[in-house]
Amino acid sequence: MKALIFFDINGTIIMRDRRTDLPYYQAIDKCLGLTDGMAGVDNSARSDQDVFREVLRNHQIAYSDALWQNFLTVFSDCLKSFQTSDIWRQNVDVVPFIKKLANSKHHLALISGELKMAAQFKLQKIGVWQYFSSGGFGDDDLTRFGIAEVALKKATALYGNDFDDIFVIGDTLLDIKTARHIDAKIISITTGSNSRAELAELKPDYLIDRFSEIEQLFFNCPSAT
Repeated sequence: MKALIFFDINGTIIMRDRRTDLPYYQAIDKCLGLTDGMAGVDNSARSDQDVFREVLRNHQIAYSDALWQNFLTVFSDCLKSFQTSDIWRQNVDVVPFIKKLANSKHHLALISGELKMAAQFKLQKIGVWQYFSSGGFGDDDLTRFGIAEVALKKATALYGNDFDDIFVIGDTLLDIKTARHIDAKIISITTGSNSRAELAELKPDYLIDRFSEIEQLFFNCPSAT
């Protein structure tokens, strides 16, 4: 089997905790002149731009392209300010798993609500950005389904039909729904926003706590290496 494997980022590749998105929170406050502007906003598995628009609605601020462009500038500066911090750390055993996949015949890609620049900062920090030649990001669409559709189009443009199966690896209920939206198999990992019980209710194809649990799936056949 040769697979096209889409990874989510926060809670899947990057360990998710209260600090993971500090640059985004700071950029919201700095750009919009707010204090705790993200209060009450759930940003899990959503696009950065969709979250930005919710904050604007919550504070009765009109959206404009100029305001969004200003936010991007502020956000870039905030990301840079955390570049040498430890807020972005690998999730469980993901780095050796990605490196092993990258040295196989499988194709790696991303599906993330993160803006591409944020994804790059985070994945460069843990040393895996270079393994992802394609992806759908928060720049591409407001919705997770739309991002996934773009990600699949980009990947097929890059790789053609040089794969036998499609997988999505993610930590949320929306990742499960997104995988099914693009007719992919879903590997749910219990290290993020939703509990094992919550994930199990939607019956993912695989439910794991660590990536080592699915190594046999991708490395147990001659065509995978």
